[in-house]
Amino acid sequence: MMDRILNNKWSIRIVALLLAAILFTSVNTDNKNSGGTFQTTTQNDTEVIQNVPVEVYYDKKNLYVSGLPETVSVTISGPRSIVQNTKAQQDFKVYADLRNASIGEKNVKLKIKNLSNRLKATISPQTIKVNVQEKVTKKFSVDAELSSNAIASGYTAGNIKISPGKVSITGAKDTVEEIAYVKANVDDSKKHKDDFEAEATVSAFDRNLNKLDVEISPQKVKVKVPVSKVGKSVPLKLKAEGNLPDNISIQSMTADQDEVVVIGDDDALKNIDQITVNVPVANLTADTVKEVTIPVPSGAEAVQPSSIEVRIKTAKKSDGSKASSNENSNEGTEGDNSNASTDEQDDSGQENNQEDAESSKTLSGHNISAQSLPANLTATLISPTNSKVNLTLYGKNSLLSDLNSSNVSVTANLANATVGRYSARIEVGGLPRGVTYSISTSTAIFNIEEKNEE
Repeated sequence: MMDRILNNKWSIRIVALLLAAILFTSVNTDNKNSGGTFQTTTQNDTEVIQNVPVEVYYDKKNLYVSGLPETVSVTISGPRSIVQNTKAQQDFKVYADLRNASIGEKNVKLKIKNLSNRLKATISPQTIKVNVQEKVTKKFSVDAELSSNAIASGYTAGNIKISPGKVSITGAKDTVEEIAYVKANVDDSKKHKDDFEAEATVSAFDRNLNKLDVEISPQKVKVKVPVSKVGKSVPLKLKAEGNLPDNISIQSMTADQDEVVVIGDDDALKNIDQITVNVPVANLTADTVKEVTIPVPSGAEAVQPSSIEVRIKTAKKSDGSKASSNENSNEGTEGDNSNASTDEQDDSGQENNQEDAESSKTLSGHNISAQSLPANLTATLISPTNSKVNLTLYGKNSLLSDLNSSNVSVTANLANATVGRYSARIEVGGLPRGVTYSISTSTAIFNIEEKNEE
């Protein structure tokens, strides 16, 4: 009978229909029990891939593109196994297609290729602004620029040799035309006292010293720097100058450096073993720090640095010491004036008291003048922005009365200036002995450029 049923096509159809109905009922029941959601064992994942290189397609022979980032971040999401494999392999590419781009600035959307179609990807940044320009290549001479700490104090760098002396610079036409300086920066802080060689990275800048986006070949050059001694290191001796109040004494005076470099020829330097620096202490009432100019010894050309800071520590005298000081002061005064009449003492004493009284005088808006700038350079003062400083003078009335902006000089020595930003200490001259000063800023910053050859 079973054989008859199996051989009958209608019987087979009825059995298949019953099995299908049973299977449908079973699946529908499971689906209701699970809330109507179809369940799978596949899990999704999201990863951020950093520093993905950006490729750009364009006419590299005739055009130059600037503004493109070197790398971007890509966020991918999808099945965990594919996400993890993609992150490990990183065999996809981010690119910008500029093969049909016209000259000028434009916004470009970055794209991805070779990425699984089962993944979703987001690029950051997605859109960038680029500048497409005609490509040009020009040769430029290279100037060396030493870091401020490359040469030891008392030594100087001679004629620096650069190999090669010229480099080829390729870039957008308008960018290459902005190049004002091509510098090989010797970033060395070893304070050399002997000749040395170094490798320096070459960069191009516009007139405002902004670094330009160009290709330089070669990127690095060799620099040979001759170093020679220009002076002699000598110790400093501090000496208090001026009359202290009766109840004040000096405990110590300490300079921010113990010696300076004296510049001059050998005959003059051999007789200089020490420099005495007079530190004004008149009317000092508390601990203070004073900036003191270092005198240039006879026969020498200059000292480096030209001034130092002296920290003065004071103490109050006891009553006994004060009384003793007053008695000695009175005895000295009586001895000096023993031959004078009482009336003469009164009249001249008032005048002397007024002239000898300590006072201060402010010269506001004093101009800064540049000194000793090499003939092939020009200097533009950047800071202070108004090219002026405020100068306050301290001393006796008799010394301050004739001082004004015409006979007190405020200068910056640019003898050693190099192309670029250059800082110079502001120096005050024309002050008589016994007059000290304070200044609103002690450093001037210049932009140094080569003169244009006409």
